[in-house]
Amino acid sequence: MTSSVQNESNDNWLKQGYNHFIDIANKITLAIEDGINIAVTSKYNPLYYHGALPQFYLWVLFLSGLLLFAYYVPTIDNAYLSNRLINAWTSVQYITNSIPFGGVIRGIHRYAGDAMVLFIFLHAIRVWFTDRYRQYRWIQWVSGVVLLLMVLFIGQTGYYLVWDERSLLLTRMTVSALEALPIIGAPLKAWFLNGDTITNLTLSNFLFIHIGLSFALLFVLWLHYVRMTRPVITPPPAVNFVLVGILLLAVFLVPITSGKMADLNSQPNTYEVDWFFLFNYWLMSHMSLAVFWVSMTAAAVIATILPWLVKNVSPPVIPAEVVISKCTGCSLCYRDCPYQAIEMVPAPAGSRFKLLATVNIPRCSSCGICVGACAFDAIDLPQLPDANVLSEIKTFAEAK
Repeated sequence: MTSSVQNESNDNWLKQGYNHFIDIANKITLAIEDGINIAVTSKYNPLYYHGALPQFYLWVLFLSGLLLFAYYVPTIDNAYLSNRLINAWTSVQYITNSIPFGGVIRGIHRYAGDAMVLFIFLHAIRVWFTDRYRQYRWIQWVSGVVLLLMVLFIGQTGYYLVWDERSLLLTRMTVSALEALPIIGAPLKAWFLNGDTITNLTLSNFLFIHIGLSFALLFVLWLHYVRMTRPVITPPPAVNFVLVGILLLAVFLVPITSGKMADLNSQPNTYEVDWFFLFNYWLMSHMSLAVFWVSMTAAAVIATILPWLVKNVSPPVIPAEVVISKCTGCSLCYRDCPYQAIEMVPAPAGSRFKLLATVNIPRCSSCGICVGACAFDAIDLPQLPDANVLSEIKTFAEAK
């Protein structure tokens, strides 16, 4: 008996602590949102488009990457054409220094990748704090984790393609990490290098991975949106212009440059770390490879199953309920529900209406959008009676 009481006390302590943390985080983020609203109005508040911002940068990356691809030569050998060395490194130098605005396009491609990762984390944090990752939306969360991992790996392959000394060091560190894996290490190394050693085919493989996975993102992005009725996929044009302006400012203030050309007969020892994409290499250099793989795998698994890990400490989701006696079958709640949790079914015999609304409980996230959509008070959230909601709205309006 004593043990069960102690366990219950610990569970309550965890729930209270977790919910208190979420409340504080929400208050902080809402305060930031209010400040931005005062400055630019809610229509142009970028925090209201935190899910659309990474996708905007994805289009920027696609367009700038296409322009870079037109002049990139995926080879590492020392072939000469018209007495000029032509390989991956020199083609990148040619893009940066010789093509009109080539350095600008390269900088946009680099900084857009960093910005995309930054806003993906912002999006994940906001979704977490607002409790929009459970129930029917678990697919959005899991696919979002997959998207993040794909973006990080694609960004890393972009650093290989430059083929400077850092590229060579990162490639060798990756090979060492893959060789440390039992059973699957050797096949993964052969796939990564496109052979047993670094050759021209290695750079071709890096380019294929970089471009191929980028297009595979579109399929995972579709999975990310598939259960949302009206996903917000692009910010207003004014916000886009500001985002592009910030990118250009970064490009001109901190131009992108390459290191020395990679030499297979040398072994670079130091490199500049991009903390958005190369943090795992910093970890790799500060711990054993076994610990590195265990840590990375554990982090990916925990991030994926987080919605289930906090299931017992976060507030329960209480689905909406339809008041059948008031429902007119107007379908406003059905059209407004972003998660397909409202369904219109044939009304029973003798009813004045053809259809009635019903709640698909596993899909309901208790967001309350259906309550606001209904003009007949025919749908309620049991934990939020209409009188309480109206009282809170009135109090909030008076405070403003």
